[in-house]
Formats: sequence, C-alpha cells, structure tokens
Amino acid sequence: MRVGIDIRKLLDYGIGTYIRGLIAGLTECRGDEEYVLFGSEDARPAVLPEGFSFHAVEAPHYSIRELFLMGRAVKRARIDVFHAPHYVVPFTSCPTVVTIHDLIHLRMRHRNPLAPVYARAMLRRAVRKSRRVITVSETVKRDIEAVFPGARVSVTPNGVGDAFRPLRRPMAGPSYFLFVGNDKPHKNVERAVEEFVMLRKERPKTSLLLVGAPFERFHGTEGVIAPGYLSGDELASLYRHAIALVLPSREEGFGLPALEAMASGIGVITSKHPALMEVTGDAALHVDVESPGAMAAAMRELIDDPARRDTLAQRGIERAKEFTWRRCAELTRRIYMDARA
Repeated sequence: MRVGIDIRKLLDYGIGTYIRGLIAGLTECRGDEEYVLFGSEDARPAVLPEGFSFHAVEAPHYSIRELFLMGRAVKRARIDVFHAPHYVVPFTSCPTVVTIHDLIHLRMRHRNPLAPVYARAMLRRAVRKSRRVITVSETVKRDIEAVFPGARVSVTPNGVGDAFRPLRRPMAGPSYFLFVGNDKPHKNVERAVEEFVMLRKERPKTSLLLVGAPFERFHGTEGVIAPGYLSGDELASLYRHAIALVLPSREEGFGLPALEAMASGIGVITSKHPALMEVTGDAALHVDVESPGAMAAAMRELIDDPARRDTLAQRGIERAKEFTWRRCAELTRRIYMDARA
C-alpha cells in the first residue's frame, strides 16, 4: 500500500507539530507500506526514513490552485490512500483520509469576512469526500458529528516529543509563568496578561513569557516578555524552568502546549474548555477565565504552595505518558487500511 501525506505545513506550529509527530510515529510502527510525502522544497525533510519518499509540490495554501496541483501530484505518484492533515482535500479520486483538528475557524472572528465562508465550504467538502475523518480529541469528534451528521470520525490523540521532559532535579524558586501559542482571539492571551498584571502588583519579581507569536501589543507591559518564535529545544527548556503554563483559551481542539507542559514536569492552569479538561484531567487547575481574578488566584496558589505545584507536576508527568506519537501513528495506520478497503 502506498500512502501519500501532504506535509506542506511541516514547518508550522500546531499542524506542523502533528505532521512531524505522525511521521516519527509511522517510522517506528510501519509495516510493508510505503509513504510518499508531498511538500514544498523548504519542507523537504533533511533525512527520509526507510520506506519514505518525497515529491516536491509548490502549491499555495488556501487557494483553488492547490486543489488541482495536489490532485495531479497524487495521481502521478499512484497513491492508494491520501492523507490530508488539514481540512483542504485536493481534487482526486484516490481514497482520502482527512484530519480536522477543530472547528474553531467556523466560530472565531476573522478580519476577512469571507474566511469563515471558505472554511465551512472546505470543511463540508472534506467530510463529504473523505472515507474517514480523523480528529484529535473526543470533544472535537462530538463537535464534528453535530455540525456534519453522518461523518465517520475516529480519534487519534496527539503525542508529545522527546524534547519535553522534566528536570532531573527540581529547580528552586522558578520566577515566570509561560504562555505558548498564537495571538488569535480564541487563545484569549489578553486575559492571561490582565490577570498577570493583577498578580504582579503582589509578586513584583514574577514574569510572564509569551512564546509563539510577536505579541507586539504587550511589549510595553511591565513584567511581560515576548521572545517570539523559538526552536524546539529552546521552548523545551523554557517549559522545564517555568512555574506553570497558563492557557486561558476560549476554545481548543486539543491543547498541545498543555501536554508539553505536563511532560516537562510543570503545573498547568487552563480554562474549563472541554478539550483542555479532557487532555489534562486532574493534572491541571481549571479556572473560569472569564471571572476576574480567577486566573491570578490560580497563579498565586502555585507560587505560594510548592507542594501543590509538585503534586500537579507529578500527575502531569504520569498523564503525559499516555500520549505518544507512536500510538497516534498506530491508530492512523489502521484508518489508512480501512480507507483503502
């Protein structure tokens, strides 16, 4: 069986992390199938594992043109099953599997009023054209089934990379909280900053690091540091040395930063969104982020109560062990086989 995977978003956060993790997992558990990776030259892997080949496709994202170009590439490569790791499915007669990470595009605020129209049309088409739909949490599965009745949805939870691991020796006196993600409205970054400003009046030596986007609008806020985009190793080090991760999202499909934080042995403070509660379980403080002072109180608790912080960290380390890219890949392989049948 020849399986084609669109890896054009390989270098991105989010979906890129998913693609990289899935490929690593498939490398560990593959059978006699072959994998053909479709991507632009800048996304060409430096080393291809045995059983993997690469086909260069220069196809602009979110365009009609990409549907034709990717479809032609799939046909030329004689693929048996094609996997679109995002909701954009090309024009092809090849049996297709699509990963839909969430339906946030349908609800979030957009600068371009046509963006949600495009997202809904492409999501509807992806569900209709694909033999199987993959998603990353039971929360999103229920969401997809409610919006697109009849969709055949399977859950393959995300994994966590080996770079995210706890310190061998606990560090005394961590002094910063960490936010990891983009600056889109549903991430609710402004609430994290507002709550931190409240906390800093009492704890002036505490900082908040915002990683994953430029966050220019917070550059003048005292105690807020925005280093921008960081490499995987740099990010992993920041996790290990933080008091806790703060993730006040109004909506998430999974919440990879929460998993990375748990694997790194630090506390997690999240909203009560169902996907985040599903992933973190009892290894996080879940707060009503719309209630003024609630997140600041949770941050204060983890500063003042090292025992509570350590308990959450140990729970997180154990819980994170349940999420591996190998498991994600094994579940995904079964779906490829079902889609081909």
